[in-house]
Amino acid sequence: MKKAQTLRRTVSNNFYILKFAWKLCPVRVFCTGLSFACKQFEYLYFSGFFIKEVLSLLESQSSYREILSFVFFTVGLFFLILLYDSWYENLLKPTTDVKLYQGLYRAIYEKACNAELSCFEDSDFYNRYMMAMADGDKRLTETIDNIFSILTGIAAVAASWYMMMQLDALVLLFAAAPIIGNFVFANSLNRLAYRIHEESVVFRRMADYVNRVVHLADYAKELRMTHIFRVLQKEQNKAVEGITSTIDKYARKNILLGWGHLYFTFTVIYEGVLFYGVFRTLVSKSMSLAGFAALATLMSCVVRTLIDFTQSLLASFRNGLFVQNLRDFLHYKPAIPEDGDGLTPDRCIRTVEFRNVSFSYKKGKTALKNISFTLSGNETCALAGYNGAGKTTLVKLLLRFYDPTEGMILVNGTDIRKYRLKDYRALFSTAFQDGKIFARSIRDNVWMGRPKDGHTDAAVWKALELAGIADMVQNLPNGLDTILTKEFAQDGVVLSGGQCQKIIAARAFARSLPPGGQDAPIQIFDEPSSALDPIAEHGLLENIKQAGQNKMLLLISHRLSSIQDVENIILLKNGRIAEQGSHAELMARNAEYASLYRMQAQKYHQTGFVDCHDPDDALSHLQKGEA
Repeated sequence: MKKAQTLRRTVSNNFYILKFAWKLCPVRVFCTGLSFACKQFEYLYFSGFFIKEVLSLLESQSSYREILSFVFFTVGLFFLILLYDSWYENLLKPTTDVKLYQGLYRAIYEKACNAELSCFEDSDFYNRYMMAMADGDKRLTETIDNIFSILTGIAAVAASWYMMMQLDALVLLFAAAPIIGNFVFANSLNRLAYRIHEESVVFRRMADYVNRVVHLADYAKELRMTHIFRVLQKEQNKAVEGITSTIDKYARKNILLGWGHLYFTFTVIYEGVLFYGVFRTLVSKSMSLAGFAALATLMSCVVRTLIDFTQSLLASFRNGLFVQNLRDFLHYKPAIPEDGDGLTPDRCIRTVEFRNVSFSYKKGKTALKNISFTLSGNETCALAGYNGAGKTTLVKLLLRFYDPTEGMILVNGTDIRKYRLKDYRALFSTAFQDGKIFARSIRDNVWMGRPKDGHTDAAVWKALELAGIADMVQNLPNGLDTILTKEFAQDGVVLSGGQCQKIIAARAFARSLPPGGQDAPIQIFDEPSSALDPIAEHGLLENIKQAGQNKMLLLISHRLSSIQDVENIILLKNGRIAEQGSHAELMARNAEYASLYRMQAQKYHQTGFVDCHDPDDALSHLQKGEA
């Protein structure tokens, strides 16, 4: 039963890929089938008919003209097949390979972008993703070839066996050897190879990670200034040892199966048929020279056809196991689908409410516990607290990167899970604490792929100005066309940490400045100034607050000096709301917030940012940029 299920699944997987390829490029699929049919016909015609016919014509003393006409007819036929094969292999196949590659990876990337964020924090899902990506384009084209090799091989095997039966039915006993060699031994070899790959994929991921880290510029400084490479090298060595030990674990079985495969696939049929044909021709005199020649060439044809057929069949089984990963990945139904349907939210934001919200990451501790608060209209709210208090997690829930484990989040009184996700996220302009710079132009890094028109550059410059980096960009030779990072451009610009943070802030500003459209009504800035000096921080925060005057603004900061004039401050501690209120109210309570505020103010005073003896006065001066 299990083998039958495996067979059905393998057949289903291979035809799933064939159907997938047909949708991408039907011409390639059809021409591949025709190419394999032509090749099989060519082999059979030459081995089973041409050689025997020429020798028969010679033995019967046919005329030179008759023999030459038959030869020329064969040459012309093979020439046409050769022309088609040359066109297919050198023109059609390379160009359609690109189309298949683009179509396959477009589907994979779309699915990856549609999967919820938690998938990429799940090692099992990530392993399946990597296995789906592994040589995906190669496996796609291999599967097409294998299927047509099998289909045409069935016809070729039947035809060649029929031809051999016309010569001597006993020869078919030798023809069974390659079937045993391939179906029994090669099948076991392929299953063993898949098991080795499956058991070593974790080690390969680690090795790939080390290889990636070593050549990426993001890690270059740490690698040169520390001894972290020793640690990575140890992990690399462990990965290599893991892969090697997995191979060694199955080495003896691999060798024995390999010997059986070679012996039954080649030795038995080649030597057996050859000696049998010699015996009948020279000893028993029961076979003509033409018959022996036809038998010898048919033997080679049968061996090649059987080997190709069985290897293609087994390769289809092997690919079927890998295709299953691809199929599962492409058919994965995300818990939070990016392209899901739902209500269209009102862009006039009246309320944002967290109602008894709790959240836990997979296999991790609780990140948020029983969070409840409401924001109204154009309110500005600051989330404060220690690192790991849950500030960024709260924002991820609001943006619906995750759904709450308990409770619900409502916007304008509606559970956000009822909104169409793309329309809902269009309500937000965001600057993430861990935002990334892309190897594209400054314009692209700020505008982030939105449609462009004649007002785009003006909006980008305005966003850069609000982020405090417009002057620097203006001084660059290529201005907005300057490529960031040196990944693809020798003259690319590598920004400092603070400059990268300003570009990321400019993205959020630009999202609120769409040309000819309605801006995002909710702004979120997650630690937008952590890499900036106090004066630059003050300027950026002032621009954030000014740009967010007519919007709902959510500001995350661990520097309490930057949020003391915010009307609503929520202090998080250990995933709970410790305190909530205005700066004056929280200071009057003289609890957690007041203690943390005075501690930070004292630190600024001690480090010499400002020349003030009173902590409150120190932070007041710092906020005004008098550092």
